[in-house]
Amino acid sequence: MKNLILLIAIIFISVNLQAQLTGDTWKSAKANGSADVTLTYNYSGKFIYKDGNELDGLCIKIWDEFAKYVSTEHNVNLNVNYHQPNDAIDFTEFYNSVKNAKGGVFGLADVTITDARKKEIQFSPSFFSNVSILLTNKAVKDLSNFNNIANDFSGMTIIVQKGTTHEKRAKELKNSQFPSLKIEIVNSFEACYQKVNENPNYFTYLDFSSYLTAIENTNNIKRHPAGDKTGEEFGFIMPKNSDWGNVMTAFFNHNGGFTNSTEYKKIVAETLGTHVVAMLNSINKN
Repeated sequence: MKNLILLIAIIFISVNLQAQLTGDTWKSAKANGSADVTLTYNYSGKFIYKDGNELDGLCIKIWDEFAKYVSTEHNVNLNVNYHQPNDAIDFTEFYNSVKNAKGGVFGLADVTITDARKKEIQFSPSFFSNVSILLTNKAVKDLSNFNNIANDFSGMTIIVQKGTTHEKRAKELKNSQFPSLKIEIVNSFEACYQKVNENPNYFTYLDFSSYLTAIENTNNIKRHPAGDKTGEEFGFIMPKNSDWGNVMTAFFNHNGGFTNSTEYKKIVAETLGTHVVAMLNSINKN
């Protein structure tokens, strides 16, 4: 019996070790002139998605610019291993895979930078200023003022994606001003907007990137501007033990800041659309 328990323990440990994502350190990359790194992802609308068998979107295009920077400025070539998640819409799986990784591992998605997460992982500088969008079915009357949400949305359920800042926001809303609020937690942002599209008794919060996907794939949802939440920033994520943080920061800061550059603005316009950029700018000014 003891031998059986020992065998099970060994198998369990072996599986966990195999599951851990790893990549070369920046120190070894500089010494060798190349590095094998691992890139994992979480589907995030136009920010990162599969186009056939290839990944595409804003995050991928920024990553490509980072790879060029590392090659040009440091003479280091990156050999990228693209890790396929078990479920590319499960944010918790994605987050934990990077949190538990070692070395040159990078997580690409619309991950909100928070102080709590900084205790567990490393963030790159912000690559996008987010707006969280409040959505309902078109049958729901406009939210008059966010302070009136408990009255205007009385009896409704908020549906949010597990492990995201929206789950935290839903719980804070319930505790602060909407004690009767019912919260439903699901694994994907698609499940959130589909439920809202079908049922006027639900509302949700989506990141701006996910909102763009929602309005393309539904015809019965609407945004409530009174519920817009600005001030969040998105970053790429790395393991806490990674030594790639400094070079990633240097990339975002070089030549006056990558997000201030013409190349960045061109990438954003190409991936999101110029009309979307104008809408985003308008929201952030309000």
